[in-house]
Amino acid sequence: MMDGLLIFDKDKGITSHDLVYKVRKKLGIKKVGHTGTLDPMATGVLVISIGKATKTSDYILSSNKEYEARIKLGLLTDSFDITGEILKEEKVDISEEEIRNVLKKFIGKISQKPPIYSALKVNGKKLYEYAREGKEVEIKNREVEIFSNTLLDFNGKDEFSIRTSVSKGTYIRSLAKDIGEALGSYGTLTELRRVRTGYFKIEDAVKVSDFENMSLDEIKDKILPMDLALADFDKVEIPYSFCQRFLNGQFYKLKDNLKVESYRVYSDNKFLGIGEVIKKDGEIFIKMKKRLIGDL
Repeated sequence: MMDGLLIFDKDKGITSHDLVYKVRKKLGIKKVGHTGTLDPMATGVLVISIGKATKTSDYILSSNKEYEARIKLGLLTDSFDITGEILKEEKVDISEEEIRNVLKKFIGKISQKPPIYSALKVNGKKLYEYAREGKEVEIKNREVEIFSNTLLDFNGKDEFSIRTSVSKGTYIRSLAKDIGEALGSYGTLTELRRVRTGYFKIEDAVKVSDFENMSLDEIKDKILPMDLALADFDKVEIPYSFCQRFLNGQFYKLKDNLKVESYRVYSDNKFLGIGEVIKKDGEIFIKMKKRLIGDL
């Protein structure tokens, strides 16, 4: 069975689930998942996990993301993007200096309200389900972090593009709306392209059309090892003589006092899974937290 990660450049107009279905059908594998929804209007990096790599999905979901986004000022829709119903519209004339100054204000930790047309759950129900039923629901603000905002281009009046690096859970549609408000108008997202998810960049992505025409051998060459999903984790090596006992649940005593809780664990340079540091009777051990290898 194939285990690993495929990096796609998702096309506009298809959903993340559509892409998962295409991979399942092409590879004949049921255990396939995506690692962070992209709206149908959005393009760019979508990491697809295959086989045992689906166990790493949560770690990719929690990684930082980078986007290129185009924002139209003077326009507000119910979805905060161009696909929604227009609620308000006005003419604006904004300067480049004003935009640059406002973008600086949106760097750091900010409070953001997710859009009603999103898959975020409230009381066990997705927000977009409330929207489609015409029901009101309280949407609480939540803290996200913006690491950088760079102005890419500006049409000299009311439309511009930015590159933004953000923490998990950040809605670029909400960011577009908030930037518009900070500029004294409205803001709507008209284009969105994800160019990076954690370790994975758009330069390494496969076009969906190319994937559909690839042979299985060509696809295997494109599948990346699952431990790349954990590239931010430090590495711990377990002696091969202890490896099977470690996989069976025994603790391995460490000489060094490791500073964080989770590590990538290897034995003889073979990835085993995610290890968790345990302190017991004044000593430091590591145990298997999530096994990501089959039999040795």
